[in-house]
Amino acid sequence: MRRVTLLASSLLIVWILFNSILVLAKEEICDNRFVTLVNPVRGRDLWIDKYTNPIKTQINLIKQYNFPATWLLQYDVLKDSELVGEIKKFDSKQELGVLLEVSANFAEDARIIYPFGKPWFNPSVVFLSGYSQSERRKLIDKLLQRFGNEFGYYPKSVGAWWIDSFSLNYLKEKYGISAAMIVADQKTTDNYGVWGQWWGVPYYPSSANILMPASSLLNKQDVVIIQWAQRDPILAYGEGPRYSNYSLQANDYIRQGKDTKYFGDLASVYLNCKNKIGQITIGLETGIESVGYINEYENQLKYLSEIPNLNFVTMSQFASSFSKIYPQFPEQSILSYKDSTWLLKTNSRNNAKSGDNIKYNQSISFKDFFIADHQNFLERNLEKLNYRSSLLYFPYFLVLILIACLFSLTKKIFRLWVIGTLFSVCAFGLVLKSNYQFGWQVFYGVKVPFLIYTQVVLIIVAYFLIWLISKLSLFKKNNFILWFIPLSFGIDHLAQNIRLSLISGRYYFGFAIDSLRFFGFSFEKPLNLTFVNKDFPSFLASALLRFDYNKIWDNLYLSLLIYPLVHIMLGIALGYFFIKLPRRVIGFTIGVFVILTIFYLINIFQSDPRLVQ
Repeated sequence: MRRVTLLASSLLIVWILFNSILVLAKEEICDNRFVTLVNPVRGRDLWIDKYTNPIKTQINLIKQYNFPATWLLQYDVLKDSELVGEIKKFDSKQELGVLLEVSANFAEDARIIYPFGKPWFNPSVVFLSGYSQSERRKLIDKLLQRFGNEFGYYPKSVGAWWIDSFSLNYLKEKYGISAAMIVADQKTTDNYGVWGQWWGVPYYPSSANILMPASSLLNKQDVVIIQWAQRDPILAYGEGPRYSNYSLQANDYIRQGKDTKYFGDLASVYLNCKNKIGQITIGLETGIESVGYINEYENQLKYLSEIPNLNFVTMSQFASSFSKIYPQFPEQSILSYKDSTWLLKTNSRNNAKSGDNIKYNQSISFKDFFIADHQNFLERNLEKLNYRSSLLYFPYFLVLILIACLFSLTKKIFRLWVIGTLFSVCAFGLVLKSNYQFGWQVFYGVKVPFLIYTQVVLIIVAYFLIWLISKLSLFKKNNFILWFIPLSFGIDHLAQNIRLSLISGRYYFGFAIDSLRFFGFSFEKPLNLTFVNKDFPSFLASALLRFDYNKIWDNLYLSLLIYPLVHIMLGIALGYFFIKLPRRVIGFTIGVFVILTIFYLINIFQSDPRLVQ
């Protein structure tokens, strides 16, 4: 009897253990675990193997497992007909996106100046954040249009080691992208420092800052962010490649003496079922990393293919699944590994073991949202934004302009109001355009103290000057001359585009049609005049002498006092001169000045921020 009881007890214990194992297995095998294969493809001039072998090897390997993948194509790839031909042979499971890296060819085709004398991977050269807002729009438009011409549609997925929030917002609003990939946290690797986002976990970013998870529908940018080279939650915490090389990237962990087992252990951290969703990004840079690490890449794919209930998806497919699981946004994620736990919330991220505690203010951006970053080291560290706070701004000067309009109508001096308003916008438009945004004072012209009050004072001064000038005896008889005061700013449009230089013994004088195109004349001694209408390379186009208006905008007195007074005197002189001409000439002259002034005003309205503080 004792033996029977012992046997029954043993069977009961085995049954309990078996069921416990099943429960644990069930917890670790869930439906919402995703593998996103992403392969960035740069132009072949950067490849180790210049032939098409690397991309053929990579796609054939992926097709062996019948996996989908996302291929992020850099602009130079889209200009490579042979490479595009190979890509068009991909099966329908493959998704094509764009790699947001700038090259010399890309910049030239987008009609912007490419920085001279810096390596291609310098952050001020390769990333969109190294260019002004208007240049970023041109680059993005050129890239997406080239992609559309080749494949007949716009991509839904984009990527780069760094994407500034201004560019991300533009891509979403104009082209409707749904997924974006940036590099996972690394403090000081490859001259790129990115620090503070959710540790390896996907999220919706704030529209102000791509590294901060959105906390409400008001600040949410509806693009799912995934991360390249998701890091080891413990070993990767620190500065330098010896830390950041502990990642899911084959080239990273192999250099650290690790193998596929390490990859599997790290992948399981991100693919667990503790959160509603698990996701990893796997890939190799085609033609660069893929040449030396394709065997380990195959080991990764084989390992993942043997795990049950894994969903292999493209970037846009993952974004779609993510949006179904989180139609608004995830309020919290937890990432645990051994004795290290990352608590990721919409207002902070915390890791007690590492001593990491970063607060999120989703309304604070990095400087590169507004201005180009020309530094040789990319520093995007949320810890250094913690001291900033939101600034409230309201354009009270617009209220003053409206009040002045109503007053002018009652006093029947509407003409003076129009002239005064035009003069104020022409003379102080860049100051009036300045504002407070995303925690920064954003200046389009000269930096002024007490911006809101200064804007109001400048409007008052502009109206007062026009009223005072109209009372002079000269203008009582010839009040038409007053119009030449705002119209005199049309001359600035010409001055901004005049170019003069000496190149290889020849003088060049003419106008810049855009950043690269020169239109004018070339001559040498003895006089040998030649008509010129051509593009100059970036280093020559940027070296052409021009009138530097930044000298004015860098000086408070020049911009707010001397500059408007010079135009008042110039406008009076022009008006007094032209009223003595025949009527036909006057009409033609006014037409020319009106057109030039309109272009000048367009330049003001389309101007980029100059500085932030």
